[in-house]
Amino acid sequence: MILLEFTQQNAPLKSFLLSQVSDEVLFLELTALAPCTIFSSIALIKLNMIWWNQKRLTRIVNKLEEIFPKTEDDQEEYHIRETRRESYMITIYFSVSYMILIWVFNLLPLIVSIMDYMDTGIYKRQLPYFIWYPFNPTKTAKMFMIMYVQQNWGAFVSMIGILGTDLFFGCFITQLSMQFKTLTHHLTFITTPRRAKGLRNARLKSAIERHHTLIDLCAEMEDIYNFSILCNFVLSSLMICLVGFQSTNPDVHFDILFKYVMFLICAMWQVFCLCYYGNVLLETSQALSWGAFCSQWHREDAEYQKSILMILMRAQRPQYVTAGKFSIVSLRSFTAILSTAFSYFTLLRSVYYDNGGGF
Repeated sequence: MILLEFTQQNAPLKSFLLSQVSDEVLFLELTALAPCTIFSSIALIKLNMIWWNQKRLTRIVNKLEEIFPKTEDDQEEYHIRETRRESYMITIYFSVSYMILIWVFNLLPLIVSIMDYMDTGIYKRQLPYFIWYPFNPTKTAKMFMIMYVQQNWGAFVSMIGILGTDLFFGCFITQLSMQFKTLTHHLTFITTPRRAKGLRNARLKSAIERHHTLIDLCAEMEDIYNFSILCNFVLSSLMICLVGFQSTNPDVHFDILFKYVMFLICAMWQVFCLCYYGNVLLETSQALSWGAFCSQWHREDAEYQKSILMILMRAQRPQYVTAGKFSIVSLRSFTAILSTAFSYFTLLRSVYYDNGGGF
């Protein structure tokens, strides 16, 4: 009580305390807004990447269609059904998780407002996202509904931007890994005794040409995607950090906590899918050297052995996708991103709470 009276009489102290409270509230609002802003930025970068490289991506799609097995026998040899089933499962899980995330963010404020109205009789208008407007978006019911639909539409477009480009990337990797697996199988059994020498040489020549085609496609795809993946990894590390910070705030309400836990899971799942596909390409392209080594090359002539040796040496340099030419995209990248995000998170919490819950 004495402290309260002293504070009321001391104007400078009162203004200082109010500024500290306002700074704390502002920081919490900014960290609450930042994950959504980062999410939209990632979507914008990916959509621009697709638009800027649409001709190059079209050439990759046409080339993949050209080397895709056409007959039923060839498709069975390439294990098309198994590959398609795996792709469908990942696509469904990825799509459903993002749809749940977006609609939880979009509809939860409306549900909470309706529940509060049933308890108190007062309807509090809440928008899904913290966005600054030069006017009061909740002043009238009409303006509130327009802004609510606008925010829902923007979130849906951002989700489609990330989901579509990531699934596009996954389809490329799936096709390339299928080609590498089948090529590895062909090289392993290319020198069976039942095949004539001319047939073996023809199949070896076809395998070399296919290998060169796959290398060119991987290089083209890496050149297109490396910058957007770098931005994705950097921004995702920051986004996971901020979402974790908001989720561990002791004053957070349950509905907000639920939203950010969903956000955290989907953010980690999105990064994991990119790293998983990068790891698949790395492993399947590297396995080609083992397939060439397992063939009965030692029974063939010197020219044939030199050709196998060239494939073996080239396949020992696996194909991969990088994040801005800095690091290879693989499952190790996923652990590195989580480690970086956790480092940011612990640093942010220590700085924030060491200053008494503010800066």
